[in-house]
Order: sequence, then structure tokens, then C-alpha cells
Amino acid sequence: MVLFAFVFFIQGKGQLDHINSGKYHSAKEHFETKYQRQEHSRFLRSQIRIEKNRVVMNVINVIEFSESLDDKYKFILENGLLNPVRINGSPVLRISVIDELPLLSTDPQTKRFKLWVFVQENGSLKQEKLENLLKNSVNPDEYYFELYNENADINTSFNEFVEGAKLTYIGYGGIII
Repeated sequence: MVLFAFVFFIQGKGQLDHINSGKYHSAKEHFETKYQRQEHSRFLRSQIRIEKNRVVMNVINVIEFSESLDDKYKFILENGLLNPVRINGSPVLRISVIDELPLLSTDPQTKRFKLWVFVQENGSLKQEKLENLLKNSVNPDEYYFELYNENADINTSFNEFVEGAKLTYIGYGGIII
């Protein structure tokens, strides 16, 4: 019985991380059909101010995120790699999810991610707390992005990778339904 449960768990886990299904399906298709290497500049450390659930860059660009966002993904935001204006045309970006897609990362120098962004439909939501906005919103936009660090290898920690990385791709994936 224990062996059966173990085998079932392993098979289930393998299905969750299969490159042609689940979180990978749309991302794999996107990178195969729409990917073109890009060059994006990052904000300088002197231009970045970190607040509770916000990163303010160059005074006017703001990325707001959920308190539940994993610290390693907050580290990406805090390093000025993502520019809200380049992502959705607005100086304010509201993020609920960032998730690494390790099966789509082609080598130790490359890491690919998906990102969920909630669009503010009208000005009346400005007073609403971000946590409530994210809980009560539907249909976030999904974006995919790629970070590249030419000096990384298999022993490079995530934080070291991000500190030496540059954004080499960001693309709109669609609306999550």
C-alpha cells in the first residue's frame, strides 16, 4: 500500500511539471512562436526605493505586489529589472504572481518566468488596498519574461543570478480565464 501511494505521488508530481501541460503549455508555445531576444535597460540602484509592498523606480514608476509574493521574486523587482511602462504602458503595475518556469530555461545563464498583472479599470479603485484588489479581481493578464546572466553557471545562487542579470525578453501571453 505504501509503495502504491509513493508511485502515485511520483507520477502525479511528474504530471504537474510536464513541459507540454499545466503551467508550461501556454508559456512553451509562446516562447516557441513569439520569442525574439530583446535588450532592456534596468533601473539603477540609486533610482529604486523599496516600500512595504511597492517598488518605486525613478520616482514615477511603481510596481505593487501582494504580500504573499515569494521573497526571491520580490528580489527581481527590487533590482529594477522590470519597467511597468514597457510591460503594460502604465507607470503603475500591479502584480499578483511571478512563477519561475525552470523547464523552459535553456541553460544556466537563462531563467524564464511568468507574471500575472491586474489592470486597473477605473480611477475609483485607487483607494482600495492592493490585497483587496487582487482578491476581488478576475482575469489577470499573463506575461512571460526572460532574465539572462552571462556569468552564471549551475552553482550560481538565485540572488547572484538576479544581481548580474539583464532582462532579455518580455512578452504578453494573454488573459487568464
